[in-house]
Amino acid sequence: MQLASAVIALFVVGEIAATIDYQCWNFKSDNTIREKYLNNINKHRLEIPSGNLQGKSGNFPKGKNVYKLFWDCLLENEAQKVVDKCDENAKAPEGKDVAMVLKKQPLTTCNTNPLFKQAVDDWWKVVNGEDNTKIPTNTAALKSFATLAYGTATRVGCAQKNCNGDLYMACMVYK
Repeated sequence: MQLASAVIALFVVGEIAATIDYQCWNFKSDNTIREKYLNNINKHRLEIPSGNLQGKSGNFPKGKNVYKLFWDCLLENEAQKVVDKCDENAKAPEGKDVAMVLKKQPLTTCNTNPLFKQAVDDWWKVVNGEDNTKIPTNTAALKSFATLAYGTATRVGCAQKNCNGDLYMACMVYK
């Protein structure tokens, strides 16, 4: 009886820790990578309403109306089109209500998994040097932060590509 309970508990715990199946049709990515992007972006977005967003000399005031982002396979496909160009000056598609962040990272390892989290951290941390007594505004220097922090955004999709030893990563947020 105890063995059966232990087996059931193992299955339940294993189920909770399982990766979500997003059922996206972009075979250049996988669900583990999608979760790395999504979980890290949402973790950072929580800093705004909780008052934990770090500025130059302390935390920014609490924000509100910052929604949790959900994965969007169509946005992932659009981001994939951008990174497939292997151009760090590539633009988000015109005529669509999306904002995009893009990063080129030289590859120094075969394990790219930590780079997805690092890209999100780098996009976000540009706000850390800003005056925390003022509300951050969307300037060129804060573009990556403003894109990911856009409060009423609800969907995100990211993609990546190895271009001759440089990893291109892009995330698109539906505004």
